[in-house]
Amino acid sequence: MLQGKIDIFRHYESLLGEEQGFGIRISSENVPEGSMTWVVPDFNASSGGHINILRFMALLKQNGFSEQRLVVIEPHRWNSNPEAQAALNAAFGNHGVIVSLGARSIEPCQYLVATGWQTAYWVSKYRDAARKLYFVQDFEPAFYAHGSEYTLAENTYKLGLTGITAGRWLADKLHEDYGMRTMAFDFACDLELYQRQPKRPSKAKHIFFYARPVTPRRCFELGLLALKKVCDRMPEAAVIFAGWDVSGYDIPFHHLNAGSLAVSNLPDLYSQCDVALILSSTNLSLLPLEMAACGCPLVINRGANASWLLPEEEAYYCDMDVDAIAARLMEALQDPEGAARRAALALKRAQGASWKVEAEKISAFLREIG
Repeated sequence: MLQGKIDIFRHYESLLGEEQGFGIRISSENVPEGSMTWVVPDFNASSGGHINILRFMALLKQNGFSEQRLVVIEPHRWNSNPEAQAALNAAFGNHGVIVSLGARSIEPCQYLVATGWQTAYWVSKYRDAARKLYFVQDFEPAFYAHGSEYTLAENTYKLGLTGITAGRWLADKLHEDYGMRTMAFDFACDLELYQRQPKRPSKAKHIFFYARPVTPRRCFELGLLALKKVCDRMPEAAVIFAGWDVSGYDIPFHHLNAGSLAVSNLPDLYSQCDVALILSSTNLSLLPLEMAACGCPLVINRGANASWLLPEEEAYYCDMDVDAIAARLMEALQDPEGAARRAALALKRAQGASWKVEAEKISAFLREIG
């Protein structure tokens, strides 16, 4: 605020970045071979996007890209580099990733990687990197109303960065709509954590719902309306809400508000459920494969953005419509043998996926582009 007025310039001009560096020729003589700097928005321990970034940084380090640096852009809540370093190590493990604060702390490197769209302008304007990449985990313009921030986010796909995308849908979309060069990695899950646990006897039919009312793209309201229809028609049904605290909502059917849970508690929770409802109007989260690894049947909305991971015979696909969602949930609950067949196929796919293999794909791509 400036004398009671909103200061548009300070916020948005910072997002647009500024030119940095001298345009030096990058080689093994002046930067370490394979050095990578990832530019990220501020982090917290529960951020799925940051978990994925740090996972790949650790795996790429093992694959010969030994210098991994993380630059946290403004605004951030850390008072010093050591404070941010300690918090990062506590949240994600100490993998030898070096942290620095502020977009102006970027140093010469072989690969400079944008992540959230707020970092892309800074990366595009930095002159002392041999290759500039964009690690894209979702179509971020869709996080906003179709206005200024939508346009600012969308324009980052026109900056000439090379995309490494979470799944083929994003790779195809960014290439076809914006002309980006892209490569896609597939999803996997931590199979040491996500394993089927013993299912406890229960008279109730448990429906898991990934409920995040604070994240519009997860379509909380549509899911809630559909779940009420199911519970009205099937008195034995009970819903488990997880992902966010929903205690502030009037929910007139039998349910458990599990809220945000520690990751270590998720496999047992998933294993107790007879079906899971996972909706997304943009790219999939990692949740479907993680739940599949625990043997839970899945109901997912149909669409190119959500259908690319699992084929039709491995999940129940529904239109993004209240009645269609409710019908597929009831189909899964009323035909446990059919649901088990789909779940078994999805479980096999989850068990065959590997983050190590996906990191090796990215490593090969990085070496190819040099």
